[in-house]
Amino acid sequence: MKYRTAGIGAVVAVLLVGGAAACGDGDDKQVSPELTGREGVSSTQSPQTPTAYAPPRLAVGQTIHISTSPAEMANPVPAGIADVTLVDLDVTKSLSTEFYGVTKADPGEQIVVWTIKVKNTGPDEFDLYPLTDAQRWTSSGHVTQPHDVSTDDSFVNQPEPRPGQTVTGSDAASVPDQDGTLEFDDRQGVPMFEIAVTR
Repeated sequence: MKYRTAGIGAVVAVLLVGGAAACGDGDDKQVSPELTGREGVSSTQSPQTPTAYAPPRLAVGQTIHISTSPAEMANPVPAGIADVTLVDLDVTKSLSTEFYGVTKADPGEQIVVWTIKVKNTGPDEFDLYPLTDAQRWTSSGHVTQPHDVSTDDSFVNQPEPRPGQTVTGSDAASVPDQDGTLEFDDRQGVPMFEIAVTR
């Protein structure tokens, strides 16, 4: 019995020594990490830092390819893909329409009218709503909310284009009477494009 106990003790001792050797060289030394001299210094650029997205600027006669995000609503709106062309851009103090009559700009304001052609290049109907209203007017570093102005041939009054179909519509907004930029977002607030307006 004593022999077996001594044998087990020897085996345990061998295992402990072997384990220590496997974990290091058997010394009690701790391995220090290699220092680079940059410890505690924060980087000025981080690869995870998001960059601001600058939407494309749409000029008269130019066509751009846009996509819109899906929107969860009572009637869900699918994501959309389309080619958008700015057909015309007009700046006026007075807008005459057949159905709504004459709309005059308030003092210090101007009315911007844009005409856009949309070709649906996606697999679902394209949601025209985001093209009816500009979300922001930026001028001289100031951002304001454009005021909608009704037009006869607004996209609001037109059916959504099916895949492969093309529609054209005009919409308008009253904005401060100075050069600036109309900015358009989809229903989820994702920037789609902007239109520069000069008087």
